[in-house]
Amino acid sequence: MSNISPYTLVIADCLESLADVKSDESNCDEKHAMQLLINMLQGRMLEHIKQRVSKYYKLEPEALNEEFSVSLIEVFAEIFGLFRDKFEEMPWLVNKIASRIVEVETGNGSKTERRINQLYLSIFCKYFEYKNIEKIISTLQTDPRIQRAIITAIPTSALSQQTISPTSLRS
Repeated sequence: MSNISPYTLVIADCLESLADVKSDESNCDEKHAMQLLINMLQGRMLEHIKQRVSKYYKLEPEALNEEFSVSLIEVFAEIFGLFRDKFEEMPWLVNKIASRIVEVETGNGSKTERRINQLYLSIFCKYFEYKNIEKIISTLQTDPRIQRAIITAIPTSALSQQTISPTSLRS
């Protein structure tokens, strides 16, 4: 797969660094690498959502501007707070999720995009108790700042052909 996310590459590097740090027994380096890993996981999850929105609206990911990214971060602040709480309770979970992301996203296969989509859905549902992914999607699609950023990015000719519905990003 030639289009591996830069976040995924940094996640892989962090995992490697953590393995090296554990052998050196440096708590400071391990804590720094773990914080970087958590930040990269959050960044990759946001990037994945942005890619899904872009694909649904037939936009280039770059078309969704900084306003969209900032709004996305604000909408997901509660979810990421839950992530950090879970990671504090179960530090091993960070490595498990990171390893799985690297494995799925760097793997070869014709169904890689489908596997990646399923991976993120399962992360939200299994590890962070968001059994109702529709709630997340609905929140995302009803936030006025996100709607404004999407509408701004959609070419005028295509705007009349697109509709926004709560089920549009599920698959």
